[in-house]
Amino acid sequence: MKKHLLLFAMGLLMSASVVAQGFVSTDKQWNVLLTAFPNYVSTEIFKIQGDSVVDGTTYSKIWVSMDSLVSWQFMGLLREADNIVYYMQPNFTEGVLYNFKLQVGETAMVRNFFCYEYDIPVTVIALDTVEYFGVERRQWLLQSEEFYDTWVEGIGSLSGPLYTMYNMCVVCPVWELLCYHENDILLYQKPFATTCYGTSVGIEEPTAGNPVIISPNPVKRGDNLTIKTSGISGTINIFNSSGMLVRSFLQSDAPAVTITTDGMATGIYFVTTTTPPNKRSAIKLVLE
Repeated sequence: MKKHLLLFAMGLLMSASVVAQGFVSTDKQWNVLLTAFPNYVSTEIFKIQGDSVVDGTTYSKIWVSMDSLVSWQFMGLLREADNIVYYMQPNFTEGVLYNFKLQVGETAMVRNFFCYEYDIPVTVIALDTVEYFGVERRQWLLQSEEFYDTWVEGIGSLSGPLYTMYNMCVVCPVWELLCYHENDILLYQKPFATTCYGTSVGIEEPTAGNPVIISPNPVKRGDNLTIKTSGISGTINIFNSSGMLVRSFLQSDAPAVTITTDGMATGIYFVTTTTPPNKRSAIKLVLE
């Protein structure tokens, strides 16, 4: 009898461990697909690494790479307590990123990277359990005004770890969680996806042989921006997130071009360079 009780208790513990999943951990990696104009596709890779103490509270640092792991950009601080994930964006106060205790019909105020300190009301309209790669996880369907989002326990938003309800503040581009790994093991992949890294067809991502370097990136509004290229003459275009051309100028054979960001609104931009014979490169720019 005791043996049966022990096995039953172990089964309950195993079931709980399968469903209950923490979010803040250094063994996680999120690959997020970005699709925008003009025909631009890239992959943002998120990781958690390092700690920071703010007013006596310990946070974990979250980073993103926009150029195939060549460099990493600090995206803010995370902490987790009682199934609630808190996010502190650089230069802003702390807010709730996820509340994994919500039940159907309940509402919470959450934040994301793009809305800064604006608290977004989200309401749970469905809650169930799904299985991804053999692991059962709770899944929430949420609504805010006419927008919807899905959270998966331990993984976060299917728009990306920091992008829940991003469309409340950003119209375009589109972010979608492409892949999620723990300890380099694939545990989620976007339906119908065949790879964990996407790039533009016909547009080259920056590489060692084809360098397009923007610095600083992100850049503060009003500061100067330097675009370093291979030194080949051509055209440099800057598009906003809606695909509108906001800057265009000819590139001489100089190795770098410096421009001012005066008159440009904060947000996401895409810098493309075109050099003979119709060779294009593209990189994302963040203007704060």
